[in-house]
Amino acid sequence: MSSFRFKQFTIKQDKSAMKVGTDSILLGSWLDVKTKYNSILDVGTGTGLLTLMMAQKTLNSSITSLEIDIAAYHQAALNIKASPWKERIQLISTDATQWSSNDKFDLVISNPPYFSSALLSKNKSRNTARHQLGLNLGDLVKIWRRQGAEHSDLACVLPFDESKKMITLVKSNNYSLKNYLAIRSKPDSASKRVIMLFSKEKAQTMKSELCIYTDKGIYTKEYIDLTKDFYLGL
Repeated sequence: MSSFRFKQFTIKQDKSAMKVGTDSILLGSWLDVKTKYNSILDVGTGTGLLTLMMAQKTLNSSITSLEIDIAAYHQAALNIKASPWKERIQLISTDATQWSSNDKFDLVISNPPYFSSALLSKNKSRNTARHQLGLNLGDLVKIWRRQGAEHSDLACVLPFDESKKMITLVKSNNYSLKNYLAIRSKPDSASKRVIMLFSKEKAQTMKSELCIYTDKGIYTKEYIDLTKDFYLGL
């Protein structure tokens, strides 16, 4: 599919190695951002999906989006330019691990590379997007530590095993896990993905679960309620 239409924007994805996926849609839908965050940093924006979801959910927040892959950068530029919120978004072609700014952000958000030890494909751009080659979980925490404001948050979505590594990394920096959402595909399946919101402030962890499909293979009411502001037809 060369493009994916949402209610208020369209994601063209013919030039990007990574296509629109449930993980980013869940992360962007789940985050409560309406009044909390005046400035947002999207690390590894890909097609610009999370950036545009954040722009739709906020009234005045400024969003800075970083992308290392040049094809994905150009794809995101087209998608952002065609959106209603282009004036609030700054897209930068850069290696996020090398980038720095005097600006501090209230929220750092990322759908980071997942696979630290899986086999690589022949597609270099896909490898960069899916595997921890140029950006690993430790790098993401460092970016948040450096560019996040004093009371900032970090939000990301990861496979279950990687989420445990991320929690350990964050807590080793004396930061807190504020929200933890375990995601399972069907009622009888194990949790495959975890969405997490970390904070530089001390916080108690709020844990919850979400099931995407019923045992009949249709979307659950909880999933529909969560994503209805974005999906066409919901």
